[in-house]
Parts: sequence; C-alpha cells; structure tokens
Amino acid sequence: VFVLYTGGTLGMKPNEDGSLEPAEGYLEDQMSKMQELSHPDMPTWTLEVLEPIMDSSSMGPKDWAKIATELEKRYLDHDGFVVVMGTDTMAYCASALSFIMHNLAKPVIVTGSIIPFASPWNDARRNLIVSLMFATCSDLCEVCISFGGRLLRGNRSRKMSSVDVEAFDSPNFP
Repeated sequence: VFVLYTGGTLGMKPNEDGSLEPAEGYLEDQMSKMQELSHPDMPTWTLEVLEPIMDSSSMGPKDWAKIATELEKRYLDHDGFVVVMGTDTMAYCASALSFIMHNLAKPVIVTGSIIPFASPWNDARRNLIVSLMFATCSDLCEVCISFGGRLLRGNRSRKMSSVDVEAFDSPNFP
C-alpha cells in the first residue's frame, strides 16, 4: 500500500510548548513502532511525504490535483493507496479525487485524525490501521474516507465536527 502524507494532525509532533508541528520522519517513525503494522495480516506499506507539508485548510483544487498526480505515478506499483491529511478539507479533497481519478480499479482511502499520535489516547492509530486494511480490499474500487471506524464514499461525505473522533458522516447517502 502506498501511503501519501500531505500534512495534518495525524503526522504532527508536539514541540517544546506543546503545539503541534510537522517534524521530518515523525510519521514514518510512529508507523514503524506500531506492532499492529508488522502483523502478518497487515499489508506492507511505503510512505512518502508530499512536500511542502500543508495545513488542509489551505488546500484547494491545485493541491488535490497534485495528490491525484502523485497517486497516478504509483498506480501500477501498488495494490491500494492511503492519503493522510488534515481534516479541514478532507471531504472536499476526497470528493475531488473521486472525480479526478475515475474508473479506479484499486481503493484510495483518505484519512487523518483529530488527536495526534503523541497523545496517550488518540484516533490516529486506529484510523491509520483501518485505512491500510481498507486499502487492500480489491473490490473497493473508489475513493473513500476512513475515519472513526467508518468507511464513507469520498464524494458523499461531510465533516460534521472538529472535535469528535467520529467527525465525518454521509447524511444524504447511507
């Protein structure tokens, strides 16, 4: 599974005053320490960081097209894809990707977190594990959001909360 990190809480590290900031190699370090990811039933993964790391509230159509281009470059080499990003524009990005990357034969799973890895209790770990698992489902040939234990169609999702770990929903489509 190809994992593309574009920014967001899931990959941020607290600095000296406790504020979250990007830190080179932090997400890869956290992922390599996760025992769950070395379980035989888990897929192998490759992580790349899309530079510059962006706050998703600053993302727009050009950035979503750049994400699609990066995934397309690696399309033939991987069985599935996970895009890790901030939650502010995640629903917009997932919807855009679903139209940019039409006729998919592989899953593209978009995820992130409300609470970072550094917190003793967080949603980062679960969202990442579940997203990697969904990215291996060969019959899931579309862009989806995996968040809070749910899988939602990318072009039917909305962010409903900025603090709830079940932040996304699909209110107009089950």
